[in-house]
Amino acid sequence: MITPLEAARSLYGAVLLLRRDPAGLAWFDSSRRGVIQSFWAAALVLPAFIILELAEGSFSKNAGPLRALAIEAAGFVIFWTAFPLVMATIADSLDRGRFWPRFTTAYNWSGAVQMAVYFPAGLMAALFPGAGTGLVSLVITAFLLAYQGYVAHKALEIPF
Repeated sequence: MITPLEAARSLYGAVLLLRRDPAGLAWFDSSRRGVIQSFWAAALVLPAFIILELAEGSFSKNAGPLRALAIEAAGFVIFWTAFPLVMATIADSLDRGRFWPRFTTAYNWSGAVQMAVYFPAGLMAALFPGAGTGLVSLVITAFLLAYQGYVAHKALEIPF
């Protein structure tokens, strides 16, 4: 179990990275325990994920509500676990394997910050579809992709 202080420190580090401050990396616990604890970020994101899925109507498309919920839950778990595992191989191939624990903790906690940034726009786009809300959602998504790239660049120490 993660303590509220540990989660707050990690979220603060992710916010610093969002502000393009590489000092945010110092706020993460990059030990084995810290990597495992970083998956608690998914628990923070889950309620917002469910709300967005419900608002978009994803749960009722082509399946009953329970089946759709099970499918979405499986996708959520795969999303949060598969990418860090794939990145272990990629980091090794880039001779950056020693930085993988730091990357994983930074990536996971930055996911919680990304949801906090995206959630209002995503909810507005789902509830009030139109060109304006869709464009705002698209711009925020592009910004968050750049943020993910910055996190990888700094955490894995990949030069530009």
